[in-house]
Amino acid sequence: MKRTFQTLVIGASMAVGVSAIASNPAQATTFSFNDTNEIKTYTGGSNGQFITGDTTAAIKALTDKDASSNVELWHSTENPTSNVGFTATKGKYNATVTSVTAEDWKSFSSQWVGDLLNTYTPFQSVWNGFSADTKSLVTNYLPSLGMGDPNIGGFKFDKNGGVELKLVGHLDVKSKLASTISLQVNSTWDSMKSKFPQQTTLPTLSEVETLIPQLQTQLDAIPGQITTAQTQLNTVNGQITTAQNELNTVNGQITTAQNQLNTVNGNITTTQNQLNTVNGQITTTQNQLNTVNGQITTTQNQLNTVNGNITTTQNQIKATPISNTKQLQTLTSQLNTLNTQKTDLTSQLSTLNTTKTQLTSGLNTLNTTKTQLTSGLNTLNTTKTQLTSGLNTLNTAKTQLTSGINTLETAKTQLPEQISKLTSFKDILSLQDALKKYEGEIGASEIAKVVTGGKTYYAYSFNSIASGITASDDGVSYSAIYNWQTPGYVSSTSVPEPSVVLGMLGIAGIVATQRKLKKVSG
Repeated sequence: MKRTFQTLVIGASMAVGVSAIASNPAQATTFSFNDTNEIKTYTGGSNGQFITGDTTAAIKALTDKDASSNVELWHSTENPTSNVGFTATKGKYNATVTSVTAEDWKSFSSQWVGDLLNTYTPFQSVWNGFSADTKSLVTNYLPSLGMGDPNIGGFKFDKNGGVELKLVGHLDVKSKLASTISLQVNSTWDSMKSKFPQQTTLPTLSEVETLIPQLQTQLDAIPGQITTAQTQLNTVNGQITTAQNELNTVNGQITTAQNQLNTVNGNITTTQNQLNTVNGQITTTQNQLNTVNGQITTTQNQLNTVNGNITTTQNQIKATPISNTKQLQTLTSQLNTLNTQKTDLTSQLSTLNTTKTQLTSGLNTLNTTKTQLTSGLNTLNTTKTQLTSGLNTLNTAKTQLTSGINTLETAKTQLPEQISKLTSFKDILSLQDALKKYEGEIGASEIAKVVTGGKTYYAYSFNSIASGITASDDGVSYSAIYNWQTPGYVSSTSVPEPSVVLGMLGIAGIVATQRKLKKVSG
């Protein structure tokens, strides 16, 4: 009877426990995925397996309380182009957890950088020294860091619908960050080195810090250099105008002198032709005169003979006058004729010699004028040559000054860009230098986008916990766990599974009943 009573009591106690469980059943979390092709599950531990597109395996990894088993959202690349992930639902609560795109980064990049610098304060001063362009460059570069494809090792709602994620990643990302910065340094230099041909190798931080003020000094000097060159150019332009006017005047004088010379040359030709004619006439007349002179001489001789004969005859006339007188008359007539011819020829010769003298004088005058005009023309042509040479020199100076001003204007435009690029490059080198000098670990989780309760959060953490394992494929990944919770998340103690609760309640009932029976029997 006693044993039967005990059995009934134990059964009743267990029934009460089961009834209590049935009246408040546990609510399970359900999961749905929006793109199973981009879901890859790791089954956990250092020897785990990778499973792609299996939602059952994914749900197990999210809920098995083993953070090393995880689900990667967007596994094909490290830079998602869409939000891939899952939606978890528990009762009236739901949350969507996805990968992070470049567009998402625009919403939280400033906050992420601020949290990073607050965690790793030695880098705060480096960041504060960055130019606005560099800060913008770094912020714009964040989406390419490969942090938007998170590995979710655990998901849980709290009693109020708050969300807790366990993000699986690297314990120390310093080496990865150093590699990324190194690539960025090389890429940045490759994009700008054509502007610095004198620098044939990747410059050091010290070299860049030296070069920037040198370029700034050049830039500061350019406005003054442009003003000086412009003043010189204005002067040269004035000199060119003056020289051109002088050259135009000389060209006009050359034209006038050339026309005069052409006229004189024509006059010389005409006069020379006339002189040649006169010279021919003189030659002819001279020949005639020579003949006449010979005739005169002959006639004079004859006349002398006749005169002698006349005298002789005159003396004889007294004896015989008739015959001698007739001969004398004949000879006298001939002599008169010859003297008349001599007189005429002498007159003609005198006239011709006078004409020759006049023409020769005129020709000499024309040749003198020609010489003067030719000399003047030569002088003008020399002046023209000098002016043209001077004008060419001035135009060359004008071209050089204009080219110099254009070069300065180009430098004035390009130098600020070069200084800006160098400043950003210096900032990156400064970050690289600070990273090399930083001796501690740098932990940074990947990032998940969480939408729950009508709000959007970006889940990330800089506080890592060693996971005790590494991924089976590379032996490096999954070495750290990062915990993230929505604001106000309520942590709770572990709730036993229903079967465990049932057993515990049964045992408690048995113990309580046994104690009561002992008291009754006692």
